[in-house]
Amino acid sequence: MTDLNLDGVTNSLDLILFVNAWNDRSLVNPTLTPTPTLLPTMTETPITPSVELLTLPSGSFLMGNTGNFHDLYYCMCDGCTCEFPRHEVNIGYSFQMGKYEITNAQYADLLNWAKAQGYLNSSAGASYSGGDVYHGGQRLIILDSPQSDIEFIAPSFTPKTRNNESMAWHPVHEVSWYGAVAFCNWLSEKEGQVQAYSLAGWSLVNRQGGGYRLPSEAEWEYACRGSAANDKRYSPFWFGDDPELELFSCAYSSIFDQNMVWCANANAWSEEVGKKQPNDYGLYDMHGNVFEWCEDWWHESYTGAPVDGSPWEVPFGFPPVKVYRGGDWIGEASSARSSFRTWTPPTWKGAAVGFRLARSL
Repeated sequence: MTDLNLDGVTNSLDLILFVNAWNDRSLVNPTLTPTPTLLPTMTETPITPSVELLTLPSGSFLMGNTGNFHDLYYCMCDGCTCEFPRHEVNIGYSFQMGKYEITNAQYADLLNWAKAQGYLNSSAGASYSGGDVYHGGQRLIILDSPQSDIEFIAPSFTPKTRNNESMAWHPVHEVSWYGAVAFCNWLSEKEGQVQAYSLAGWSLVNRQGGGYRLPSEAEWEYACRGSAANDKRYSPFWFGDDPELELFSCAYSSIFDQNMVWCANANAWSEEVGKKQPNDYGLYDMHGNVFEWCEDWWHESYTGAPVDGSPWEVPFGFPPVKVYRGGDWIGEASSARSSFRTWTPPTWKGAAVGFRLARSL
């Protein structure tokens, strides 16, 4: 395998490009200890399409690379500038985060609702009758792909079965940033909440109004690291680390196996949400399974970044690109670190990119 993204490193992010390049996607350019304590209990997989959110308290944390060996050595951007300067963020408000990544069942269920409202279009702008799903001139989700886990069999969208297993409770993927934002707005409308976005301009217009939205990058990392009571909060992962593990490889680690889905334990695909241990906020799959879209536009370092938990809403560079976080089932553990950040155009729809919801209180 070659260095397809020209970042000087040949790794799983190049594999993602190779796997998805044929599917008409935009180029992705990734940037890049104590013994862990395992939590004793796990939860059952959710069994309804309803979205469950957990309330996170206000608080402060240090955002960015910790500078410890595994964090610094396995940083994947040139000079690790993308994860520095480390800085204090004061989130002076409580907010909610999705307990799980949004699943295929939840996304398909809302597509059925949106279709009934007349919101869905084909690529040509006509009323939706099959194929990839569009709204407002943007492709929301790819269905015309063997990698898609949702299909449209008139008149309904439904999760697929793959290798005799229902994909209903696997995290949705092949969804663009626009597809994540549309889901947020339509779920808000369906539930009678104020909508956070204007889909006419694909812009965030009411972040604090209580409607569903994507988390800011700061909110995402705050949620990922866990609370101030977590003594592993500033380890490379919320659950700690395995100092013996080569993070650029797919070598197995029992500690990691308990806590995340990545290339060493994935069964050639994503896993159902909620099968690994949650962090002390009760959030599942913050590391691995699928990458998760954030609200922010990408910037090459944290110089000048917001320090109040709000997203970076001013685009940087051309074309401007969006942030996503958390690692995936394809990749090595290095790209699932709490401080790892990377970017891609908002049109990107990858086999390992999904999202979870946030909401202001």
